[in-house]
Amino acid sequence: MDSLTLTRRSDGLVYRFARDAQVARCYRRADRPDLTLVWDEVLGWIMRDPQSRALVGRTWEVPVAEQGACPPEGPWVTAKGAKSYVYDLSYAAMEEEQT
Repeated sequence: MDSLTLTRRSDGLVYRFARDAQVARCYRRADRPDLTLVWDEVLGWIMRDPQSRALVGRTWEVPVAEQGACPPEGPWVTAKGAKSYVYDLSYAAMEEEQT
């Protein structure tokens, strides 16, 4: 999969990501390329804060052992400071837009 979306459940805000052709197992957010979904050998697919490198997002339901070559679809959670959100990761939304 070359692109995906994260849709925030609380208000429907959509973030679009595209596979980084130069970096293995990395997806960059379209409007903020410094925000990435990346593969971590211990944690699986995650998002880190670009400055502090702190963990700020991950899949909610899929254990690391069951994660594949692409970030898993379904619920993701993010947390930074006092804010946290639930998102739905999807590949279908991007494929529908392209047809």
